[in-house]
Amino acid sequence: MKHLVCKYEDLKIDGKKAVSIDRKAIVVVRSESGEVYALRDVCPHKGPCLSAGMIDRNCAGDSVGEYIFEKETEVLRCPWHSWEFDIKTGRSLFAPEKVKVKTYEVTIEDDKVYVEV
Repeated sequence: MKHLVCKYEDLKIDGKKAVSIDRKAIVVVRSESGEVYALRDVCPHKGPCLSAGMIDRNCAGDSVGEYIFEKETEVLRCPWHSWEFDIKTGRSLFAPEKVKVKTYEVTIEDDKVYVEV
């Protein structure tokens, strides 16, 4: 079932909004390119709300002190221990096959954001 969570214009670029749908904590995020994603708002490590964390780019490098921010991978970082989750897939960056958060389908209709739960 689709649930209205906000207006598209209410989500700023790299912004997020915590919502509760059917007693499920969900964080809705808007990427730099304007796409909207929804993830479970609970870090699987110790349980804090991911919505209290920050959206950032994945950082890589070939040597110590080298930082390359990968634009194609935006992450939501846990506020407690900095675990990072891809906002598109919910997969962690350090163990993508084992550690992830649930994602939900998002649709935008008439400038309104809906999440399917």
